[in-house]
Amino acid sequence: MKKYKFVEIIKYEERVKALFIKCGITLNNQSRICQYFSYLRDLEVARTNSDQAFHDFLEKDKAKYYYSQYYSLEIRNIVEALEQTDQDIDLLKSKLLNLSDGTYLLSEENPSDTSARNTTFELSLFAFLHNLGTQVELGEPNPDLRVATSQFTYNIECKRPSSENSVEKNIRKAWKQLRKPSVPDGIPTIAISLDKVLINDDLIYHSVSELAALGGLDSLLYEYAQKNQPMINKIINSDSCVVLYYISCLSGFENKNLPMANATYVIGNVYNFEDMSIYHDLEGFSGMNI
Repeated sequence: MKKYKFVEIIKYEERVKALFIKCGITLNNQSRICQYFSYLRDLEVARTNSDQAFHDFLEKDKAKYYYSQYYSLEIRNIVEALEQTDQDIDLLKSKLLNLSDGTYLLSEENPSDTSARNTTFELSLFAFLHNLGTQVELGEPNPDLRVATSQFTYNIECKRPSSENSVEKNIRKAWKQLRKPSVPDGIPTIAISLDKVLINDDLIYHSVSELAALGGLDSLLYEYAQKNQPMINKIINSDSCVVLYYISCLSGFENKNLPMANATYVIGNVYNFEDMSIYHDLEGFSGMNI
């Protein structure tokens, strides 16, 4: 798990703006990204004043406190990965424009326009896979990502269901997109972000310790994958497919001396492949990104 201090996150704002400028975009100070960093700066000022000032500031709006930490950390990971890779500049510009759009809080999001958060998931998974050492590149319109390992190439379509009721709809849509004639050769892979399905609205996974949090997230994804298996079988029938279940959240601990941590967990399921080496390959996609 990644532990952090506010001051470390705040430093990334200039790097975020520099990446946007590189793509010909001026990041408006009223965008949700700038608002996250602005709130953390105010929080850091309160923290350095006194414990009481920090407590009072925090109690005014805990949701903003959680979201500012979570999304600033996500954007930090995205920027670091994009800085270290070469992506098509026009495609990257399109993705960053989507990333900067959207609402501050999930509760304010318009269900008919979720492009900002969907793009955040695509780029977050991009950063996760880059940190694992894979060759990953952005795609448009399908697949969202292309990943090359030493053995296989994966076409990944990313989906972020807004609730349990929309999971099947999203998987069906991803499967349809992956089967388009225009999609290049590769293993069809569906990546599902379960933040809005399995985690509370504050994106906090509460636990007593880091070890318990890791075990809890692993069990949460494993149990969901098992429960979801009949649905996948029904959708893909006898075809071959990989499904990545993804969860990213903050972890809060009952021990108040432990700082909050950021955790990203992925597990992979393989359907109908005769080549058993893919199971070993997918082991590199699973687990926590440290």
